[in-house]
Order: sequence, then C-alpha cells, then structure tokens
Amino acid sequence: MIFVAAVLSVVVSNDALLDDLQRRAVQFFWNESHPVTGFTKDRAANFEDRDEFNISSCASTGFAVAAYPIGVERGWLKRDVALERTRRTFRNLKDKHAHKNGWFAHFVNWETGNREWQCEFSTIDTGILLSGMLVAERYWKDREVSNLFQDILKRVDWKWAMMDGGSNPEERLFGHGYRPEGGGFLKNRWSADYSEEKLLYVLGYGADPTLPLGGWEKIGRNLQTYQGIEFLTGGPLFIHQMTESFFSFKGMRDRLGYNYWIATRNATLANRAYCIANPKGFKGYGPTFWGLSASDIPGGYTANGAPGWISDDGTVTPTSGIASLPFTPKESMELAQGLYRDYKYAWGRYGFSNGINPAKDWKGPDVLGIDLGMMLLGIENHRTGLIWKLTDSSPIVKRGLERIGLRKDPDGNAGPLRKLPR
Repeated sequence: MIFVAAVLSVVVSNDALLDDLQRRAVQFFWNESHPVTGFTKDRAANFEDRDEFNISSCASTGFAVAAYPIGVERGWLKRDVALERTRRTFRNLKDKHAHKNGWFAHFVNWETGNREWQCEFSTIDTGILLSGMLVAERYWKDREVSNLFQDILKRVDWKWAMMDGGSNPEERLFGHGYRPEGGGFLKNRWSADYSEEKLLYVLGYGADPTLPLGGWEKIGRNLQTYQGIEFLTGGPLFIHQMTESFFSFKGMRDRLGYNYWIATRNATLANRAYCIANPKGFKGYGPTFWGLSASDIPGGYTANGAPGWISDDGTVTPTSGIASLPFTPKESMELAQGLYRDYKYAWGRYGFSNGINPAKDWKGPDVLGIDLGMMLLGIENHRTGLIWKLTDSSPIVKRGLERIGLRKDPDGNAGPLRKLPR
C-alpha cells in the first residue's frame, strides 16, 4: 500500500494529530510485516528508511491483524488487499509459526517462522496474538479467516499451560510459558502482581468452557492511594492498558467488586500525578510530559513505572499516556499535543520514538510494535469504539466475561474502584 506522509504544522487540531498518529502506526504494521508470511517485526528503526531487524514477535503480529481494520475504515488501506494480507497471515500462523501445544513462540524469524533466541513459548504473547486475531475475525466475517482462527484456537491447550502439562492439576493460575532449554515450564506464574494477564482469562474461560475457574480471583490486587487517587499497584502503564486495548470493562464489576475501567483511569491519573510532582527532579516532567511504562531507555530497556512501586530514570514512553485516551481523554490529549509541540526531534516516520529522556538529550532510535499497537487501538476506541464493539460481539468474549463474573455496575463508572460485595 502507498501511504502519503502528512505534514503537520506547529499548531495542529486534535483530530489531525490523532489521524497522523494512527496513520503512522498502521503504516508500521503494514510496512514491517513480511509480505509473504505476514509476521510483524518486534521493532523497527524510526529515523531510517530501512533497518536490518528480522525478528517478529507474535504479539506484534496480533496487533498488526487488528490494525488492518482500522486502516481500512479510515481509508488508508484497500479492503481487498488488507483482507488478503490477513488471510495469508492466518495461514502462516497455522502452518509456519513455531508453537507448542498451540502456544506460540515469543520471537521468530519473520520470514521463516522459526523460533529465535531460544525464546519461550509465551502465554501472554500468545494471548495478545489471539486477541488481535479475534478482532480480525469479527471484522472480516470471511469464511477462510474464521475457519483458520477456529483451527488455531482449537489447538491451544489451555489446561496444559495452566497445570504445567498436568503435573499440577490443582493449579488455577497460568504460567509464563515453556522453554525446552530451560527445563520445561517456566517457574514464574501470573499471580503476585496486578498485570496484563487478565486477557488470558477472558480468552481461556471463553474458548474452553471446561477450563477450571479460580485464577481470576488470584490475580494480585493491592489497593494504594496517591494524592487522593486510589489505584491498583502496578507501575508501568502498559499493564493497565494491554487487556483493555482489546476488551472493554466499562460499566462492569467482577465478583470481587472491582471496576477495571476505573482501575485503568486511576492508574493513569496516578502515573501522571507522580510525573507532575517529579520527586526525582527530572527535566521535562509535567502535565505535557508524563507516562512511565516499559520502553527503551538510554543504554537498554526497562519497565519504568510509578507510583506504588517506583522505577524512574527520566524516560517517558510517549505511546503509553496516549493509549489511555479512552480513560483520560483530556489529560492524554494534552499530552499528545505537548509531545508534538515540544519534542519534534523525537518524531519519526512511525510517530514518536519509543522513549524520550530530556535529561540526557536522548530519543529512542526505534519504535516497538506492541507499544504502537496499544496506542493505535486506544485512540480508535476513544474515537469510535471499533475494537471494543468487535470483541463485544464475540461469543468467546461474552462467555469469558460471564465466567469471570463481570456484571453491569449500577453506578456505571462513577463509583469507587472497589465496592465490597454484599
């Protein structure tokens, strides 16, 4: 497809800026997906026309197939071409991409689908891929796409990943994955801290009606308060946005009394408030420069986040605060405008760099697929609700939410984060 680069002036309308952010993100997913396999690069250079990266993450591919419907709806992709790319990607996910018991390898060669770096067969990254595939299946309503999705979903052995292949039959929390060179099932489980693991239960409970319940209730939920904002501990913003990119919890509470729409909103506001307070005195922090999450930083990669637990080196992840647009529209739009106005040096072919650190006069050279994906879907959900409408229509999601125990909240999103069940 041919994308014509938009040239934005110093002062730009909110709609024009959101259009350009989305268009550049869709362009990433189109350009950086292999034309034959459809597998999408984990990262790409933002200030060079080409790069030598050849590693695909299955999560990035999941965001790619969810991005194409947005591109079609906004007129940036031709419908028939995007559908054919989706079909090809689904075929190769079924036939070429490395997997074990249906769980996809985290990283593969984008041309061959062969596992790279002795990576794990990842539960969470498979969950992100399946979530994106579900979006695509609901959008296209194409027989081949639907059949391939069902074939891929049916081979996912949810109990195998939850119960360590049957050796822990009473376990109800998913493990992180499986790595043959590391002795098999990884020791870590999704449990102690609040995290993006929520999507595994939405999908798993919905796809396999026999999957035992109990894991959802064991997710870590530590309530804290910062500057009067009650939030669930979990520093990096992405853990409050990953599941929410695909599935809407708006106006619902679970059996434990939690409203997860409020949880994401409050986590975003607390993250912003921390950056405005700027206890470490970093350059640039304020109402138009905030958003601590997992990202590239000077000299490496880390998961920054605050408050609750604090990891903060002065690097902000631009996509993270913008991804919260559905939850904090005023604050996130103010951030997007401020970043565009004040940090043009960090604006490349795919939009903002993955990280910006003014104290070290540093911008990340690359963009990451999963971060662009969360931002892209977040913007679209803010503008039209497209992704949420598609997943809300899925019988799998309806069954998953029902088995989790999510019910309509009489208070909508006006009540407290947690309301104790009677």
